[in-house]
Amino acid sequence: MYIELIQAGSYTTIQDKGRTGLAHLGVPMSGYMDEYSANLANWMVGNQLGAGLLEMTWTGVEFICHTTCSMALAGAEFECFVNGQSIRLDKTIQLNSGDHFKMGRLLIGVRAYMAFAGSFAVPLLGESMSTLSVAKLGGHSGRALKTGDVLNLKRPGLTVVKHKPLWKKIKPQSIHVLRAMPGPEVDHFTPTSIRQALGQAYQITHDSNRQGFRLSADPITAPNNFSMSSSGLVAGSLQVTPDGQTILAMKDAQTTGGYPRILVVNHDQLSQMAQIRPGEDIYFFVSSN
Repeated sequence: MYIELIQAGSYTTIQDKGRTGLAHLGVPMSGYMDEYSANLANWMVGNQLGAGLLEMTWTGVEFICHTTCSMALAGAEFECFVNGQSIRLDKTIQLNSGDHFKMGRLLIGVRAYMAFAGSFAVPLLGESMSTLSVAKLGGHSGRALKTGDVLNLKRPGLTVVKHKPLWKKIKPQSIHVLRAMPGPEVDHFTPTSIRQALGQAYQITHDSNRQGFRLSADPITAPNNFSMSSSGLVAGSLQVTPDGQTILAMKDAQTTGGYPRILVVNHDQLSQMAQIRPGEDIYFFVSSN
């Protein structure tokens, strides 16, 4: 009752809703980068929201199924094949023992989510199976998956086929506007710096991962003679380094930081952030309400 990976992809990990209540011990929440898409994949196979699944970044997986099971994909879209035949991804996929599943070319987005009915038989750490690879915790031996890994399914079997609503699919776009709120240290920045932070376009650089996205934009003038003690850091915090560069903390970010935070991206916008590609323009919008 398992799947056997033939190709594991460039960075595939087991993630769930993440672990809470451990930040005081220095353990990040981790969990889905795109919670919206992960919840959709779990819904399509009848899992509880927050259940464990595979998060794949930039490239997909290829595996042999050694049981009968139901599977679904959401988030980034790939060309996919079962036993060499192209398949549709807008509904639950039913697999039989011996079936060969392969993900091919990436079409839209960055991160895809693959849920199996019943989820995985993986030990929990802090009531979560999320992988925190920087600390070698959780998931499959605390690391990204490798070719040859075997993943045991907790309760394999077929479920009712559900269809993915068209309006829930990722839409290709080159400009993104994300809601945010003023950061804890915003008052230490000049009005000119704040206007710049809200008026300019940012782009994700290739020096980005689950810990944080380094953004490319005109440097923001950091506060003069400003120093701060290391304080709590949450996903979505836009930090400004002494040289004016910006780093957006993400799900595996350290739990404390010492750079001033000019903005904090709303939690419900992080799913969109997780699917933005380098080269696409990002603007931050702070509501007056």
